[in-house]
Amino acid sequence: MLKPSLSHRVVTIDFIRGLALLGILLINVQTYALFALLRPEQVYKLGLDQPDTYAPAQFFVQLLIKGQFYTIYSFLFGLGFYLMSKKNTHAGLDTNRFFKRRLWVLLALGLLHAFIFWFGDVLHKYALLGFTLLYFSKKSVAVLGKWVIGLAVLGVVLQTVQTLAFPSTPSEQAASQQQFDAVVMQVVATWQKGSVWEVMSLQSLGVVMLHVMAFKHGFAGYLHYEMMFLLGLMAGKLQLFSRLAEVKNQFLRTAFWLFPMGLMLKAVASLPVLGVHLPMVNSLPYEPLIFSLADFLGTPLLTVVYLIELAMLFNQYPNRVFGWIANAGRLGLTNYLMQTLLCMGLFYGYGLGLSGRLTLLESLVVAVGIYVCQVSYSNLWLKYYRQGPLEWLWRKLTYTQKRPEAIS
Repeated sequence: MLKPSLSHRVVTIDFIRGLALLGILLINVQTYALFALLRPEQVYKLGLDQPDTYAPAQFFVQLLIKGQFYTIYSFLFGLGFYLMSKKNTHAGLDTNRFFKRRLWVLLALGLLHAFIFWFGDVLHKYALLGFTLLYFSKKSVAVLGKWVIGLAVLGVVLQTVQTLAFPSTPSEQAASQQQFDAVVMQVVATWQKGSVWEVMSLQSLGVVMLHVMAFKHGFAGYLHYEMMFLLGLMAGKLQLFSRLAEVKNQFLRTAFWLFPMGLMLKAVASLPVLGVHLPMVNSLPYEPLIFSLADFLGTPLLTVVYLIELAMLFNQYPNRVFGWIANAGRLGLTNYLMQTLLCMGLFYGYGLGLSGRLTLLESLVVAVGIYVCQVSYSNLWLKYYRQGPLEWLWRKLTYTQKRPEAIS
C-alpha cells in the first residue's frame, strides 16, 4: 500500500504524470525509429515494417495514445500553476513574479533542448503559452469554461477556413509533398549515419518544420495545450482532486458519455494509417480537413476520459506499483529530458544505431524498456533525495533556494 508521505491529492497527480511520461515516450520513439517521419507507403518501400503488422499497430497508437498524453501534461501544467499560486499566496510571496521566473527558466531549458537535442521539445511551447495563465488566473470557472469552448470553436473555424479559402491544386500538393519528402529523406539519412554535430545541426530545421506544420493545421496543437491549461486551472479552482469521492458519480457519468464520442472521432482521424477513404465520393478533396477536425475534437475528449479514469483507478485501487509510477511522475522534468538522452544513444547512428532497424512494435517495446528503467531510477533517487536533479535546479532558479539535503 502507498505510504501517506505526501497528500493523496498530490500523489494522484504524480501518478497521472508518471503514466503520461510513458505515453509521450511511445509517440516520440517513433520519430527516432523513423516511423513518425514517413508515410505508410514509404515505410513499406524502405522495408522498415510490413503492412500486416505496421498498419494495425500504428492505427491503435494513433487512436489511443497520440495526442492524449501531451494534453494530459498540459492539463497538469494548468493545475500545477493553480496549486503553486495558492501555496505562494499563502506564504505571502508574489505569485506572478515567481511564476514568470519559473516560465523563463522553463523556456531556456526548452529552447536548449529543442535546438540542440530534440526538435520535438514541448517545454518551450508550454513556457510561452504558460504566460496566458497569468491573465486567466483571476477568471471564474464559468468564464474559463466559455474560453475552452471558444478555443475549440476557433480551432474548427481556422482549419475549415484555411482549407476552403486557400485550396491547393493537385499539382501544388504534389510539389509540396515532393519537397517535404526530400527534406525527410535527408533527416532519415542523418539520423542513421550522421555524426553528433550533423544530427544536432538538423534539430533547428525540425523546429521550424514543426511550427510550419502547426500553421498549416490551424495551430491545433497549441489550441489543445491552451484548452487543457484552462481545464487544469478549472480543476484546481474546483478542488476536484481533493473531492474525488464526492464527485465520483458525476465523473463516471461524464466519462461514460465522452468516451464513445472521443473514440469515434479519433478512429475516423486514424483511418489514413489503414489506407481507408471516406465513402462519400465528393469528400476526397476535403478528407484531410475531416480527418484533422476529427483529431482536433477527439483528442481532448479522450484526454478528459483518461484523466477521470486514471484518477479513479489510483484512488480506488492504490498499490505499490502505482506508487512507483507516481515517483516517476515526481521526476517528470528529469525523466522527460532523460528520455531524449537515452533515445539519442540508442537510435542515432553515432550510438547503437537502432534507427531504421526496428519494426514499429519492436520500437514500442524499446520505449517500454526505457520507461521501466526510468521508474526504477526515480524510485532509487527518491530514497536519497526529495527532488529530482532538474526539479531541484528549476526550483533553485525560481526561488533561489539552497539545494535540498539528502534524506537520511
